[in-house]
Amino acid sequence: MSDFGGMPPVPPEVIAALAKENQSPLIIGVVSAFTALAFVCVLLRFYARIKLVGIVGLEDYFIVISMVFSVLTSACLIQTARLGNGRHFLVVMANGELLLKYLFFSIIAYHVTLTSTKLSILLQYRRIFTLKGSRTPIYITMGICVACGTTAVLTAIFTCVPVRAYWDFVAKITAKCVNQDAMYHANAALNITTDLLVAALPVRQLWKLQIAMRQKIALLLILTLGWFVVIISVIRLYYLILVAKHRDDSTWYSGPAAYWSALEVNLAIICASTPALKPLIVQIIPVFGSRFGTSKRSNDNSGRSQSTHESKSNGFMKLKGRPSQSTLNDDVQLEQGITALPHAYRQDSADAWKEIHVTRDFEQRSVNEERISDDSQKDLYAGFPKPMARRY
Repeated sequence: MSDFGGMPPVPPEVIAALAKENQSPLIIGVVSAFTALAFVCVLLRFYARIKLVGIVGLEDYFIVISMVFSVLTSACLIQTARLGNGRHFLVVMANGELLLKYLFFSIIAYHVTLTSTKLSILLQYRRIFTLKGSRTPIYITMGICVACGTTAVLTAIFTCVPVRAYWDFVAKITAKCVNQDAMYHANAALNITTDLLVAALPVRQLWKLQIAMRQKIALLLILTLGWFVVIISVIRLYYLILVAKHRDDSTWYSGPAAYWSALEVNLAIICASTPALKPLIVQIIPVFGSRFGTSKRSNDNSGRSQSTHESKSNGFMKLKGRPSQSTLNDDVQLEQGITALPHAYRQDSADAWKEIHVTRDFEQRSVNEERISDDSQKDLYAGFPKPMARRY
């Protein structure tokens, strides 16, 4: 926002024409719609995590923090629109101080929202990637995000000293303030950089998974939705630069920057919640889950033929060795919404996978009731050893 000072006289007809141009309804509509959509996604996420998966992780609590501050961001942006953001400066200059006060708090809430969302995504990565060495880049990225987020929040708070000089024109006369445009652009650039780090982080790990290519691509798409947020961050930076070039009418040019900011924080929450929604999606649309399952079974069957031998007596098949850790991790994440790994699949319990005997019928005939049913193989594929499966 520009300082509200004296302006040369403007013809009444010009002011009347400018008064007809109004982006405020668009700002309010976009901000409200995407905030509501993000809120619904968070609710569905917790339904899936509690009712279907039975696990609520630390990343889920961070997404709650993100949602709370996203609502605060949106509420402040809506209030700025009602006070004149998205309209020409000549029409709304009387509301300048109050408008700037809401803008001040919206910027702080915006940075807290993005930082918390990135931490939620990174904590989700930490839950997925359990192999030694795979978590080090995650912790490094966490540190970078926390440092950048803290810097952004502190610079937003102390743009001027005293703080109230950000919106108080009288106090600003004697206050010490940083170059606001330079600060906005620097924080936006840091935000884009951390967005790129978070979005690119899982690509290498996922690409090494020993799974079917179609399933691998699906996982990449789910976990790298953050690239959309990167694009929005770049668009937002463009509009911030546009505002800096038109300080004489900043309330008009800052309108798009306002709703792109709301789009960014809420779409980030939606992207962070999408992986956790998979159990719910599979429950509603079973075909979505069966496609992954079919691909996985086909891949497992081809690889299993080299490491199994069949005992013809009693129709038993013996599976020797243990599945690769990467494959197990991926299976469980798909079945549980790419969330927590059961204890049996972590590295510290890898010895649990020795030899598994399961029954398989190769012809249509009556079998002894003591024999294990074919359904146990589905359970084995799902990754959850059943009591009826024999271990040796």
